[in-house]
Amino acid sequence: MTAIAEAIKKVATGPHLSKDLSREEAYAATMEILSGEAEPVRAAIFFIAMRMKRETNDENLGILQALQAVTQQQQADVDDLLIFADPYNGFNRHCPLTVFLPAVLAAAGLPSVSQGVFEMGPKFGVTHAQVLKLAGYPYQQSVEQGRVAIEDKTIGWAYLDQSQASPDVYALQELRTQMIKRPSLATLEKMLMPIKATARTHLAIGFVHKEYPAILSWLAAEFGYHSAFIARGLEGGIVPTLRDSSNNHRMLHGEMQSCPLDPTDFGIEQDTRGVKIDDGVTAERTLEEGMQALSGQRGPAYDSLVFGAAIALWHTGLQPSQQQAADHVRETINSGKAKAHFEAAIQS
Repeated sequence: MTAIAEAIKKVATGPHLSKDLSREEAYAATMEILSGEAEPVRAAIFFIAMRMKRETNDENLGILQALQAVTQQQQADVDDLLIFADPYNGFNRHCPLTVFLPAVLAAAGLPSVSQGVFEMGPKFGVTHAQVLKLAGYPYQQSVEQGRVAIEDKTIGWAYLDQSQASPDVYALQELRTQMIKRPSLATLEKMLMPIKATARTHLAIGFVHKEYPAILSWLAAEFGYHSAFIARGLEGGIVPTLRDSSNNHRMLHGEMQSCPLDPTDFGIEQDTRGVKIDDGVTAERTLEEGMQALSGQRGPAYDSLVFGAAIALWHTGLQPSQQQAADHVRETINSGKAKAHFEAAIQS
């Protein structure tokens, strides 16, 4: 009997009889799916049954390790690297200003990678790839090209599309759309590590449901991240609200810590949660808002970049305090350095 068939027998037998898989069993079943050997109906049953049963930490780690096994990975010659991914199905209430965050972070001294896809259901919101394509960025570059950009001190950042970094994972898109409900893949794919640093690779990831910080913290530590910032961000993204205090978490030294954040501690005072567009979020409007922010125009978009970048610099220890981190980011943006790093990646 195949690995997927054995797994389904254990996890799809109802609320009282279903059994958990070992890490190795979850890995084997997922690899069978990723290789194309499993029939789509079996793959769908597996992911839906796992979700209904609720995945254990070991099951999630086995699935994540399988996803990483089919993901290209390169090591960049940098001491610190931040990897993050906003929800792959995008944003439809707030502009995803985090598309500009890697350039700001790189200019501020923290090389950064964001990852995603051009579009994904069921939300089909605005994604980083859509904004970057509009800006003229080569959003379908290879992992090797991304590494070269990160090592280039005039750039220092990259966006990596799942279609290039993890084509076997990307091939499951149609299946996922047909499933309607989001499988564990929707969370775990945001933790993949297509590029790693020579010393410390950090993760930033958002969450919506309250049980996820403990899960994400454990996974990040087991998977090999040096640290993780786990954000109660807008629409599941990595930047919290600009208007109120938020309850976030960190993984440091293998342990989860509560991390409440108040925007006023970063010198931010806004009456809006983010860049909300009443008549609909678009890639065009996001690009416009982002370029204005990179040019130093104050407002929610500018503050979103300051907040997101300052959190990362403070969390990773590259800046000693939240206020100093925010001041450093403002100086980086106002000097034109962040915009130069963004444009250098487009012109390269």
